[in-house]
Amino acid sequence: MDTSCESAATGREPPRMEQMSLLKTGAQALNITLDDGQLQQFTVYASRLYEANAHMNLTSVPPDEAVVRHFLDSLTLVAAWQPVAGARVLDVGTGAGFPGLPLKIAFPQIRLALLDSRHDPFLFLRPLCAELGIEGVEFIHARAEEAARRPQWREQFDMVTARAVAHLWALAEWTLPFVHVGGVAIWMKRPSQRAEIEQAREHILQLGGGESQVIEVGVPHSDIVNLLVHVQKVTPTPERYPRATARVLREAKRFRKVDEDAGGG
Repeated sequence: MDTSCESAATGREPPRMEQMSLLKTGAQALNITLDDGQLQQFTVYASRLYEANAHMNLTSVPPDEAVVRHFLDSLTLVAAWQPVAGARVLDVGTGAGFPGLPLKIAFPQIRLALLDSRHDPFLFLRPLCAELGIEGVEFIHARAEEAARRPQWREQFDMVTARAVAHLWALAEWTLPFVHVGGVAIWMKRPSQRAEIEQAREHILQLGGGESQVIEVGVPHSDIVNLLVHVQKVTPTPERYPRATARVLREAKRFRKVDEDAGGG
């Protein structure tokens, strides 16, 4: 399998082998051991991502930063949750597969579902997983508000995550309904978004979550810091949730006004 060619579509090279060395040592810093086969899978992933990016607009991250800002960033999830064989994991708003697919490559024994409302990500992800020989991945092309009402997905997952830019108040409503009681939701945020955690606290409780625990973890080989907001599901989510996306976003907007009034806007 030749992954060394430059992407004709972008005119930019995918990450080189020295960047895969960064990935290996960065993963080790997170207590993850990647073998040569897994490193090859990541190499192909990066190459195919930038080949597809020219016509799918999957990422704005430059190729030479993909190892850190996509792969290692995704793998920081293990600081808040240790994957176990057979665990059912859902990545909501997955886009090009982050953070779920890097987690699946590193821990192939998990069962992964990737959800996105857009069609383009699956035009990339389906053939990619086939090429990489990755099994045990479910592709869900739907809005979170719709999928979370279907019995095959509602309260069926051990861990649900999202790396989306939406406010935590909205993310909680779109993700917690998928988590079974005793499972966990982990949302990836930056230190600049810390205020969202307190703003979303009451809503998380309404949705069946417990108190939030925040794990601060650095992304190896960078100065990037992730806040992993970890919430265990303690009671079933009331049937009225999740509500329509437009309503959730409209209600979440009030926090932007609060931030602006506090000098944060």
